[in-house]
Amino acid sequence: MKGTLKLAIILFIVCGLAAGALGFVNAATKDRIAEYARIAKLEALKKVFPEADEFKETDSGKAWDAVKGGSSIGSVHLVATQGYSGPIEAVFGMRADGTLTGVRVLLQTETAGLGAKIVGDKFLGQFAGRLRSEVALTKDDAANGRIDAIAAATISSRAVTKAIRAAADAAGGGN
Repeated sequence: MKGTLKLAIILFIVCGLAAGALGFVNAATKDRIAEYARIAKLEALKKVFPEADEFKETDSGKAWDAVKGGSSIGSVHLVATQGYSGPIEAVFGMRADGTLTGVRVLLQTETAGLGAKIVGDKFLGQFAGRLRSEVALTKDDAANGRIDAIAAATISSRAVTKAIRAAADAAGGGN
């Protein structure tokens, strides 16, 4: 009994020290991590709407006006959806006429080698220059869809495509 109590006390102390160390590291790095996330998001905004000089937030963390020379030339939107393995977050740019300027995935937990290919230029490059009415998988909408799904990753491809289409439709603009 004495040995068990001694082991329990030692385990309690070790766990307390580990928890304290983790708490300290979290407190020391949370601001730096938040700043890196902000910079990564800004870089993604610039990638999806490269002709914009600046981005003015219109909906807290969800939408930005893309501005060039003081005038709005379109918008950038953050979309979040559920993929095959977990959440997916992406940003996309859209001109006033409904033409997409680009898409970047910010967060994904899809299966490596399959659904994780949604971050690649082969998939994301299909969105640039498309009207929002064309943002559908060809296998889902043969008449209008212009986006090819990733082989063996239809669920991930469909999740990104549907989320972008829904957000683009909600944002309005041309087609």
